Amino acid sequence: MHPPDTTNLCTWCHTSLRASAVRHHATTCSKLCRQRLWRFHVTPGPPAASDTPMHFAYADPPYPGKANLYPEKQEVDHASLIRSLRDTYPDGWALSTSANALSAILPLCPPGTRVCAWLKKVRPHKHARTLTTWEPLLVAGGRKRRLQPTMATRDALIARGRFNAHPNAMVGMKPPAYATWLFSLLGATRGDILDDLFPGSGAITRAWKLYTTPAPNDTPQRP
Repeated sequence: MHPPDTTNLCTWCHTSLRASAVRHHATTCSKLCRQRLWRFHVTPGPPAASDTPMHFAYADPPYPGKANLYPEKQEVDHASLIRSLRDTYPDGWALSTSANALSAILPLCPPGTRVCAWLKKVRPHKHARTLTTWEPLLVAGGRKRRLQPTMATRDALIARGRFNAHPNAMVGMKPPAYATWLFSLLGATRGDILDDLFPGSGAITRAWKLYTTPAPNDTPQRP
C-alpha cells in the first residue's frame, strides 16, 4: 500500500487543494486557512546540536479524574506511564497534569524532575469558587545547553489556552506558545526526535514540524 499523497492537501485543514480555486503554488485552500496557519506561530528552533540527536517524549494524557471529558472515557495509569517514560526515553520527557493531581503524580517521577507552570488566561466568571488558573508541566532530563542570558528559558509561561481555530480542537489541547516553551525546556533542537504520546488534536505534532523546519537562509551550526 502506498502512503497517502499529501502534496495536494491544504497544509492547515488537510482538505484537497482544487487547482481552479487557489493560486499557483498555494499551500492552503483558502484565505481563512492561510490566516489560521500564520496565527499558529512557532519559530524554528536552533540548528542541530553538535552532539548526537536526542529522542524525547511528551505525554498529555487525560488528567486524573477527567477521563469522562474524552471519547475513550478511560483513566490513565500514571504510575505505569511514568515508568514507561523513564525507561523508554532516557534523553528526556515531559508530562502535563493538573494542579489538583500534582501531589499524587510528582512522587511517581524520578528525582530531579522539574515542576514548571503554565499560567492560563481565564475569562471573568460568576462562580464563587476559586478558579485554578495554572497547570504543571513535569520535565525530566533534556539537553543541557549554554545559552546567553537573554535566551534563558523560564520555568513558567503565561499564555492563553486552546487554539480554537485548530482543526480537531478539543479539551486540553495546548496553544503554539506552550509547544515552543515545552521544546525549549527539553533543550530540543532541529535534528532531534519528539514522540507525542497522546496526540489528540495534533497541535503539538504540527508545532514540532514547524519548530524543526529550518528558517529561510539559515546556516547549519558548526560542529
